[in-house]
Amino acid sequence: GEYVLREQDCLAGVRAQDHPDIVAITDHSLDVHGEHGGLRELPNGAYGVPYRCLLPKGTANLLVACRAASFSQIAASSCRLQRAMITLGQAAGHSAAMAARDRVTLRSVDVAALQGDLRTQGVELPGVT
Repeated sequence: GEYVLREQDCLAGVRAQDHPDIVAITDHSLDVHGEHGGLRELPNGAYGVPYRCLLPKGTANLLVACRAASFSQIAASSCRLQRAMITLGQAAGHSAAMAARDRVTLRSVDVAALQGDLRTQGVELPGVT
């Protein structure tokens, strides 16, 4: 994707993230499965997922709002849960509607307007300006 959500993003917390395009907030611990896995709490609380994680490189009108979005393996261990996926799906669906209405590509959607609309729809984006 245009941005890969990484472990550092999850650990930083939303207030320390420098992403103006956050469209979802989640707070599940890092939860790596396997022999060397385990739970790792988020020391700074909830973190945000940028819209750019949904935009595959080299495409104009495609969004990926599922576990296949642009996340590192560690970040995916936290944001793979349904509550994050539901919010990312809502953000993707609404941005697609905005793009169709405004006759622009998904890359050209006004993300500030998208964030405002998501808030109006009840999506909580604390710490996102």
